[in-house]
Amino acid sequence: MGQTCQGKQIIGFFKAVCDLNRHKILHLIKKNGEMNASEIVDKINLSQPTISHHLKILVEAEVIASRRAGKETYYKVNEKFINHCCHGFAQDICSKRSQK
Repeated sequence: MGQTCQGKQIIGFFKAVCDLNRHKILHLIKKNGEMNASEIVDKINLSQPTISHHLKILVEAEVIASRRAGKETYYKVNEKFINHCCHGFAQDICSKRSQK
């Protein structure tokens, strides 16, 4: 599968995705492929500053990726990173070497 997340990355990943609002944002972005904050605000009943706060946490944890296009920032789900973190977590917890 390639490189997996470890330690602090796994903890950061789970801290970022364990919030219900961030979970909703992730599903919305995944469904639409890529969205800006205004589009997310239109679909989720949260204020723009709250959405921006959640997006910042998701970007810092690398759960979503952002790109600038003029004055807008667009967000998309970082599927590769999510897969690496989930795989790394499973490897860490479920591997025979960790069951000593």
